[in-house]
Amino acid sequence: MVKRAWIVLCLLIVGLTGFRLVFGAWAELIPEEAYYWTYSQHPSLGYFDHPPMVAWTIWLGTFVLGNTELGVRLVNIFLWIATAVAVLQTAKLWFDERVAVGAALLYAVLPVFIGIGFIVTPDGPLVFFWALCLYGLTRAMQEEKLRYWLLAGVALGGAMLSKYYAVVLVPSLLWFLLWSPKYRRCLKNWQLWLALVVGGLVFSPVIWWNSQNQWASFAFQSSRTVDQRGSVALYIGTFWVSQLAVLMPLGFALMVATAWRAVRRGWFGREDAWNFVGSFGLPVFGLFAAASFKTGVHVNWTAPAFLALAIGAAAIAVDGLASGNRWWRRGAWAMGVLSVLGIIGFHFGISGHAGKFGYSYAGGWRQLAASVEVVAQRVEKQTGQKPFFIGADKYYLAAELGFYLRQPDECVNMYAFGSRGLGYRYWTDLNKFEGRPALVVATNLKPSMLKEMKEHFVRSDEPEAIPVARSGKRWQNVRGMVGFGYRQAGPPVGDASLD
Repeated sequence: MVKRAWIVLCLLIVGLTGFRLVFGAWAELIPEEAYYWTYSQHPSLGYFDHPPMVAWTIWLGTFVLGNTELGVRLVNIFLWIATAVAVLQTAKLWFDERVAVGAALLYAVLPVFIGIGFIVTPDGPLVFFWALCLYGLTRAMQEEKLRYWLLAGVALGGAMLSKYYAVVLVPSLLWFLLWSPKYRRCLKNWQLWLALVVGGLVFSPVIWWNSQNQWASFAFQSSRTVDQRGSVALYIGTFWVSQLAVLMPLGFALMVATAWRAVRRGWFGREDAWNFVGSFGLPVFGLFAAASFKTGVHVNWTAPAFLALAIGAAAIAVDGLASGNRWWRRGAWAMGVLSVLGIIGFHFGISGHAGKFGYSYAGGWRQLAASVEVVAQRVEKQTGQKPFFIGADKYYLAAELGFYLRQPDECVNMYAFGSRGLGYRYWTDLNKFEGRPALVVATNLKPSMLKEMKEHFVRSDEPEAIPVARSGKRWQNVRGMVGFGYRQAGPPVGDASLD
């Protein structure tokens, strides 16, 4: 049974990686990926929206393969493989080889990790460093060797350089030690506290960046739930439905059983393996479950919780399959089939060829950039000045145009019209655009918005439709307006939040 599971795991990882490499070179970037690519074009120790790790991984991939779709995605794809290895090795240390292979299989097929393993967001490096930290802590506690404590500290810092809430790993570790008679002695071990110091030092570039920028990133992330407006029932319901979707019903049921066993046998039964599963899985999940009473919770935020919980779920599944109960075998087959369908459906959905069943902002960006370039050449010929580009939305249009025109420094979002501009505020100097012509690109342009934009130009043409097709159908109501003699905006106004 173990041998067959190994074969399935290896075939799955190799096959899915090969598919992602091919698909990653073909599929257009979605706006989030293009925005984080724009990060990488402006190297920094920190960014307004997030810590810098996602930018650093994209920079590395594009250094190898250039500013291509696969270059942007390359490191993220291989981090997915490394995370699977870390989960497998950690599970083997707490349980056995059967559970280890089962945990890696679960990691590979759960929809939440399928998405993270391809789409480039801060979650890719986050789950890698989180899993690496779990592995380092396990080896450190079991073998009491300094090198593993240092590994855990570096991984902790890497996780916090990916997303701030990785700091939850610290109270999770302390909670585990308090519930473990065997490993509680580590609280007196200077090496543990050195590991925490190392984690802080690895994270320190972000602290420095924030200190030089009015603590903007910390303030933005810590205030995202302030003054949120919406139905609490809707927030809570959406949270649980989304968790059901990213785990699939069978995976969700396994996770519920795992949580119960972790509490019963880990915290009250004092079994260290289950204590580990619960301590490093339930706190971060509980954090966002509680947050859903206040605000909308993005579906990917709970992903790190399922690294530890997948280990416990695999242990339960292995016991069930060993019992010979046919329902366990049927469930395993059903989950496998659903996972294959989910993998195909996910990639098809972000390809831009799924119509109304796909991601709304997938596909059509190459054609939009080509159409915009034609207009830009006409304006340059007419005025003798090279126009810059304004994407009149949150960041989608500016980021995509920046990537597909290969002119990230010539593209800006609504920051040009007075918005705080998210990251664009920190890497765009509006002074260099003063007096120049601009091509403004907008979707669903409203009269009030058009009036506001025209106030920032000496004169402007009337907006014209830009035809963009996706899957043979009209993409969106895209319109372009040429403005002449750009004038900077007044005081900045409020920003929308970004994950």
